[in-house]
Amino acid sequence: MKRAFTLIELLVVIAIIAILAAILFPVFAQAKLAAKKTQSLSNVKQIGLGVQMYLGDSDDRYLPAFSPPDGTGDWAQYNTSGVDLHTLWTINVQPYIKSINLFSSPVDSQGGKVDPSVSWAGVHISYSTNGWLTGWNNGFELHGPMGIRGWSGWLNGADGANGSLNSGQVSQPADTVLLAERDSDDVAAYQNAHGGPCCGGSGGTYSAFGPFSVFTDQQEWGPTSIPNGAPTTAPGNGKAHAGGVGFNEGPNGAVSAKFSGQGNFVFTDGHAKSMVPSATNPNQQATPKLNKWDALR
Repeated sequence: MKRAFTLIELLVVIAIIAILAAILFPVFAQAKLAAKKTQSLSNVKQIGLGVQMYLGDSDDRYLPAFSPPDGTGDWAQYNTSGVDLHTLWTINVQPYIKSINLFSSPVDSQGGKVDPSVSWAGVHISYSTNGWLTGWNNGFELHGPMGIRGWSGWLNGADGANGSLNSGQVSQPADTVLLAERDSDDVAAYQNAHGGPCCGGSGGTYSAFGPFSVFTDQQEWGPTSIPNGAPTTAPGNGKAHAGGVGFNEGPNGAVSAKFSGQGNFVFTDGHAKSMVPSATNPNQQATPKLNKWDALR
């Protein structure tokens, strides 16, 4: 005579399976996130190596993140067919890496996509350059290695007219940020929370549009902000702060930190690492020498 399982035995087995699932599923999720973190770190590392090769072919000068054809920095320069004439850093570095997929992080749901409503802005990318500017509203000075060329004559110091620094100007290559992760879906969330792109305009994306594919400031223009080491809700000069606190207004700035609070960075000497974004600039006012975004410190 065959003996069937009792109800109690079945319930015990189900309970054991449920317990094992509860233990294992978080482990699987963590392993998956760790794999994505490694992939993203590899992406930014390879992009950084591409920039290093560009340096070797360009008299040791970094490439600008955004370069208008006449050097003025004008954001709207098109030919008669409506083709954008600007050159973006992603285009200049492409011959050295030969893969557009490297510009998309595996945790960025918008990376590599084009918004059909603003297709002129370009493809969403997941990494931005360090083009940190000092002297806001008093004549900008470029302190990051890869900034914006010319920018309508506002830049007046530290090679601002060139939109980039020479590698010899970087005082601490192993401790100066070159690129950092800034996911397109984070930027989109910021835009949705603040009623659209910068300054009340319409259309465009911070991620894809050239001037916003670069970290430029200290808590002023939303998704271009570097970490400041401490939260702030003080209003800035632009629309970035309208509508409440955005993702830039904390210690991480606009750096995406989806890997257990860490973001991926590559430094000007070529090495890459994951770290808490606020550690790159723990306190700009008290310890400016620890600001890893300042290439000239």
